[in-house]
Amino acid sequence: MRTREDILSELAELKANPAKSYSGSMLKTAQKNQLMSELGRIETEEHFRNESNQHKFQFDNLEINISITKK
Repeated sequence: MRTREDILSELAELKANPAKSYSGSMLKTAQKNQLMSELGRIETEEHFRNESNQHKFQFDNLEINISITKK
């Protein structure tokens, strides 16, 4: 499974090497769209994981925030 950094590096590579023809431009556009959708999926999963691991409790004037993270 590719990481967010892998996808960002591929997007940077696509931007650094522009297409030289119309068909090449269409191919790179399709690759860019596929990478962007995969990046969105990964970021959504990370956001969901981060949200599910944060808990907030409140008792009268005392507020407790618990955050569980993975290394």
